[in-house]
Amino acid sequence: MTNLKKSLSWNIFYLLFILVLGQLDRSNTPIINFAAYFYLTAIVIVPIMIFVPSLHKISVVVPMTFWGAIYFALFRITERANTGSTNVEVIILELVLLEAGVWLSYQLAVVIEGSQSLMDLLAQGTFPYQALELDDAMDQIKNEFARSRRFHHPLAVVVVHAFNKDEEAAREMLKSLQRDMLTRLSSARIGQAVGEAIRQTDILIKDRFGKYVVLCAETDLEGARLLAGRIARVVEERTGLQVNYGCASFPDEALTFDDLLDMARNRSRTSSLHNDLIETDVRSVK
Repeated sequence: MTNLKKSLSWNIFYLLFILVLGQLDRSNTPIINFAAYFYLTAIVIVPIMIFVPSLHKISVVVPMTFWGAIYFALFRITERANTGSTNVEVIILELVLLEAGVWLSYQLAVVIEGSQSLMDLLAQGTFPYQALELDDAMDQIKNEFARSRRFHHPLAVVVVHAFNKDEEAAREMLKSLQRDMLTRLSSARIGQAVGEAIRQTDILIKDRFGKYVVLCAETDLEGARLLAGRIARVVEERTGLQVNYGCASFPDEALTFDDLLDMARNRSRTSSLHNDLIETDVRSVK
């Protein structure tokens, strides 16, 4: 957490430094007359670098080169004399400050992602379970689909998402980092419960929305519903949380995994169990 505070402080200092530096003047003449497009680019860099995950999963050299190219493109297409100084020293200073902003925001994004990963590891260490990330499980999903199509066997998918019965309390919980840690622990506990409720032949997956997807080979629509009910009961007993679930079947209702997933998510939003179960999405692929 110390590294997070330090990185955040440096980014705030960077933005304030640029704004203050541009306001310094002598005899109503700016000491350093930055171009208008420089201010816009420098301010936009920080949120984009932080909130676009793909930018901080690669080497910092790539975004630094990209934003440097953006700066030179703006330099070429704008009439700089109308917005700022044309001195070479000022242009070089702008480029240096711009690249410094990219580096600082990149470091902050990495620290934030590392903090989230640390909390996930702590949660999973407290409530151990085996779940693949959705992107990592795509090869297995494709293999199961191919096998089901080849041999005309049924296939099912179950998606589980937990939430507090008191929605207002849930919103309050998400307002602080401490509550966020509790949410991650709760999610890990749910993953453990789902892992215990499914069969050995089922594949437990966690999607990017925090829902647990169970890929069930040799299972038809009715079997998926029965499995979802059993998962819901186990999760309710272990956590006291509530569940909804929806179903979709292959090939009667959809022909691809993504379409089945979307259909089941839509159905789970409109379904509401009356016996205190967790929100569950069920998808079947035949």
